[in-house]
Order: sequence, then structure tokens, then C-alpha cells
Amino acid sequence: MSLIIAIVLIVANGLFVAMEFALLASLRTRIEEESDKLRGRLALRSMGRLGTVLAGTQLGVTLSSLALGSVAEPAADRFLEEVFHNIGVPESLSAPIALVIALAVVVFFHLVIGEMVPKSIALSQPERTLLNLVLPASAFVWLFRPVIWVLNRLAFVGSRLFGVEPADELRSTASAAELGLMIEESRDEGLIADEDHELLTAALGFLDRGASSVMVPRHQIVSIPRSATVADAEEVVHASGHSRVLVVGRDLDDVVGFVHAKDLLRVPLDGRQQPVPLDAMRMTLTVDPDRGLGDVLLAMRRARRHVAVVSDAERRTVGMVTMEDVLEAIVGDIVDETDQE
Repeated sequence: MSLIIAIVLIVANGLFVAMEFALLASLRTRIEEESDKLRGRLALRSMGRLGTVLAGTQLGVTLSSLALGSVAEPAADRFLEEVFHNIGVPESLSAPIALVIALAVVVFFHLVIGEMVPKSIALSQPERTLLNLVLPASAFVWLFRPVIWVLNRLAFVGSRLFGVEPADELRSTASAAELGLMIEESRDEGLIADEDHELLTAALGFLDRGASSVMVPRHQIVSIPRSATVADAEEVVHASGHSRVLVVGRDLDDVVGFVHAKDLLRVPLDGRQQPVPLDAMRMTLTVDPDRGLGDVLLAMRRARRHVAVVSDAERRTVGMVTMEDVLEAIVGDIVDETDQE
């Protein structure tokens, strides 16, 4: 009978250990895929009450370990003493030898079966382990909730004494720096190709860059005066190789809009020597040099405009940004049939 109880206690200890490691190692996004099921909802709730559930698993481990020691060690000790007595070992020696061997056997099974094996399983398949164990674990936590509450409060007080603010939920997000390290490790281990690594790295740095980092500086901006004819505009487009050209009034600080090459092609032949019509011009956005590329891209999408004029605090034009410039900050150079070698 003692053997059966010992086996049950070792298994119980292992289940609590597995639940603890599975709870810490599971990804919330994967558990959310099971949120339509009871065990999925319980698992998500457990991840949101991390301190309480971990206190419950620790209580379970402690109780099962103490019970195992009180049941298994005396039983093994008595069994070994009887064996030594039958083979003629003096009683003065059999008792201490039996005690040492009994402790070694109990510790071995407790450590291997009750600790190491369940920990290995939980770390290998954390989400599956958590979903399989969350129902009995939740029942245990509910049953011992008064004791767990007291232990949790004491643990919180102890944490604050060391200047640590306890958290009741595992942080499931990663900073940009942490994501960068993950991407580096994935590339080093051959999990992602070099091209994917470059793309992901550029995407991470995208939000930290401002409009000034990708803009065409003032002295390189291609523009035409408001009085330019359609033929003049077509000539500038052809000579520069740019499909979009700014239209300015007095100077570059007086931007009227921009023209696209395809809009010029729609002008009738008899209008080629006339100034660029208003319906062939498009409006530009105005952004600050330090405005983040993420905000610039979002503004372009919302306004459905592909060109932004970069102006300083004195409203002087310091550069120009196109949507292509912004996207190239992520994917690298975009070359089309109109680009010149």
C-alpha cells in the first residue's frame, strides 16, 4: 500500500512541476488559438493570474514532497532492514545502511520521475502540457485558494522588501532589441535566409528613422515652375528619369503640388504648349524632418498622396519624400523600368 501511495505522490509532484514550467514557457498567442475551448480559457486565465497559479503549483510540489518523504522513506527503510536482517547483517549496521539507501532511492525517483522528466516534457511541449494540466491545476488552486492567498500576500511583501514590484502576469511581448537578437540567432542557426534577415532587421529599424533619413535633399529636388508648359514638364521628366516632379511658384519654398508622368500623357496634343492644367497636378503632404517614417507612411496612405515635402520650423523646404523612398527603407532599393543605370 505504501508503494502505491509513493507512486501516486511522485506522479502528483511531477504534474505540479510540469504545470509550473509549462505555464512559464507557453506562448500566449498559441494558447489563444484554443480560446474557444474551456481548457484554453482556463489556460489564458492562469497566464493572467501568474502569481496565484505559481503559488498553487509550489504548494502542490511542497505538499507532495513532504508526503512522499513521510510515506516512502520509512517504508523503504523497514523493507531494507528486514532484508539485511535475513542475510545476517548486524542490527547496529543494518539500520543506518538501510536509512541511507532508502533516502537515496526515494530522492532518486523523486528527482528523476518527479522533477526532471516532467520539466523536460513541459519545456519541449509547453502549450500542449499546459492545456492538458490546466483543468486539474485550476481545481487544486480553487480548493486551496485561502492558503494560496495568504502565501501570495507574504511573497509580495517579501518582494517589496527587496525593492521588487511583483508581477501577476508574465510579460509576453519583446522589445525591438530583443526581437533583433532573436532574428540574429535565427539567421545564425539557419532558420531564416540572409535576405529575410535583412528585411526583418530593416523593418525593426524603420520606426526609429525620421523623414530626413530618406528624403531627397533640397539641392537634388527636380522641379518645374508653375508657368511651365506640358511639353516642358515632359522634357524634365524624360531628362531626370523621375516620374514625379514638383511644381513650384516663386521657389522651392512655395510648392504648389506635383505632376506625375502618366497625368501629362493624358493632356490632349493641342494643350502641350499650354501651362500644366490644374487637373493634371496633385497635392503634396508637408512633414517635419524628424517625423517618424511610420507616421509618414500612415499619413500618405490616409491622404492617398505619394509625395511629401519636408519643411523645417521656418517652413523652408529642406527635402522631398516619396512613398517609394519610405518603402525602400524596409525592402531596399526598388528599381523599375524608368530608373536609369
